[in-house]
Amino acid sequence: MNADPQHTPGLTGDEARIERLATALGDPTRRRVFFAVRESGEALSKDDVAKAVGIERRLAGFHLDKLVDHGFLTAEFHRRSGRTGPGAGRPAKHYRLAEEEQEVALPERHYDVLASLLLKAASDDSGRSGDEALEQVGYDFGYQLGLAEAAEGRSRPGKEGVDAVAEVVRLLSRYGFAAQAEGEGTIRACACPFEELALADPDRVCGLDRAIWKGILAAFDGHATLSVGATRARGDDACVAEIVGS
Repeated sequence: MNADPQHTPGLTGDEARIERLATALGDPTRRRVFFAVRESGEALSKDDVAKAVGIERRLAGFHLDKLVDHGFLTAEFHRRSGRTGPGAGRPAKHYRLAEEEQEVALPERHYDVLASLLLKAASDDSGRSGDEALEQVGYDFGYQLGLAEAAEGRSRPGKEGVDAVAEVVRLLSRYGFAAQAEGEGTIRACACPFEELALADPDRVCGLDRAIWKGILAAFDGHATLSVGATRARGDDACVAEIVGS
């Protein structure tokens, strides 16, 4: 994998991995470029990507080369089909998914969420510690998810009769947590949209996860509390949280 030209000296391997994801995919246009290549399943030229994403060829090339620098894509040169010999012209540069990324199963929206939250936490200037900033960003994100339900008319946060646990489960499942309610106030999640990085850095990434859970819960029941009883990234079968109402 190519070295990241923006890597911060002194970071541990896990920290550098998180920084790489946030730096490479934090830009929304670059994410679209990355997913255009990933979803194609084959090598694409700058022209192919520019057309797929709806941007200029030069901008497509810029983002493609940045993704190569960060190790998400690899570049290779192909001649146009059927053209050989002295008049065939220079081979065109094509891009395909790097081998290391071919096993990544996270859907686009999960990369989007993680990269955006990491960047927001990194830019926090409130004086909070990095972990505190990340958890606050996650909480705010979860809370806004709950409020967005009201805007879409699906349910109203705080409305009498709304099952807060069911609402949390529904929103978590929408974002890839494969959550389900068990018994009175128990949530079990058998998947995580950030799992690869959670295994590498459970303290911060799992802290972000739980902050999102708490934010969603607060949107539907501001008096309820959530405590974590098990975590997949630490070897448990599922992430389990207990919710206690007011």
